[in-house]
Amino acid sequence: MFKHSTIDDLPYDPKLEKAVLGGILLNGDLIEDVIHILGKNPEDAFFDSACRQIFVTILSLRRKGEDINPFSVIEELKIGGKIDKVGGEEFVLSLPSYIPSAAFLDNFTRRLKEKMILRKLSQKMKTFLEEISWGVSNTWEFISKVEKEISEIAQETVSQEFYSISDIRNFVSEEVIGDEYHHAIPTCFPSLDEKIVGFHPGDFVIIAGRPGMGKTSFALSIAYYMATEKIPVMFFSIEMPIKLILLRILSMHSGIPLQRIISKNLSDLERSRIVNSANEISKLPMFFNDSVQGITQIRSLSKRARDEKGVKAVFIDYLQQIFVEWKVERREEEISTISRLLKSLAKELKIPVVALSQLSREPERRGDNKRPQLSDLRESGSLEQDADLVLMLYRDHYYNPCQKSVSASENENFDCCERARIAEIIIAKNRNGPTGTVLGKFIGENCIYEDIKYSKVAY
Repeated sequence: MFKHSTIDDLPYDPKLEKAVLGGILLNGDLIEDVIHILGKNPEDAFFDSACRQIFVTILSLRRKGEDINPFSVIEELKIGGKIDKVGGEEFVLSLPSYIPSAAFLDNFTRRLKEKMILRKLSQKMKTFLEEISWGVSNTWEFISKVEKEISEIAQETVSQEFYSISDIRNFVSEEVIGDEYHHAIPTCFPSLDEKIVGFHPGDFVIIAGRPGMGKTSFALSIAYYMATEKIPVMFFSIEMPIKLILLRILSMHSGIPLQRIISKNLSDLERSRIVNSANEISKLPMFFNDSVQGITQIRSLSKRARDEKGVKAVFIDYLQQIFVEWKVERREEEISTISRLLKSLAKELKIPVVALSQLSREPERRGDNKRPQLSDLRESGSLEQDADLVLMLYRDHYYNPCQKSVSASENENFDCCERARIAEIIIAKNRNGPTGTVLGKFIGENCIYEDIKYSKVAY
């Protein structure tokens, strides 16, 4: 059996609680700063019953618009019949002696908040251990619950109930001209970046297309280009093994067709190029995983990649292959859950999360114009709703091949005409700017996309 929490086994500092109260009594105007730091339900920061009652009394005076000082607090406690329960007038008058001056209040309050968070975590952990001792029916559902409830503890300590326009000064210094971490991450497709201004921190991005459009090649191209610009990226390959992903990157970098690399049909010069490419690629900040498929696992590993490797963008190939580790009644509900959790992951980590997505068969049924639309996103309208940016790939040559391509062998298809390489990158949704279309070049034999106007690859 687990024992109930006591003062002895919970994070608790009685002197710190008295110091914070003392600072407020020295300068009652600072109560707003204290509430801002402690967040929602600020009285939870006070574990000692007497300190908690005094703080609740201070909050009562604040609501009435009255001055906050030792004498007004004592009077309010007397009116409520609580003065003896907190230790009398002497105890209230002694509180300012626990803090050197009100100038220390900000620091002391932040330390008190940490105690509150640790106390709540400690109590929650005891509950989790009790549940484990009773037996957990679904491990992954339980893990997700643990993650959610711990996250909620952090969220409930955030107080900012509203933002004043005066906050724009901090916003400008931190988000507009501040640290590079908060800037949009360039896709390294200049034509695309001109319209979307890169992937923004916290963005949930969907790259969608029908089979054969080159979704994986497009996503991997962006990840590869980012890495060459020293932007660390994480690539989850759920459908394709890492070995094949690495071979694709070798083909991208070396310019040697993937099929020839796989078949090992290489000249001595090409073998030398492959070795040199491997040496150069090994220095890129790219990280891969092909073993996790559950949404909880993906979220957990993404957080580790951000914290331990400094990853600034996460790619997932592809969304429909992810599963939820707990029981879900309908496939649409599962996709909605995955979509929501990926969006919250991007927001929590403050980095773009880019997920590939299949489209329904509707484009094939449209007659002459088979360009995809937002409504074609497969299995759930939540994808369209949750995504900040939706990019859709369309290659007209796939549906309307030239005559030479029809009669050529598979290995010759890429060289039939220049139109075979043209790809439309359709910005179907852009929460941060305009929609539209930019052109890319799909070099299929090397599984790489290039910007039509700005070539990135030099073999």
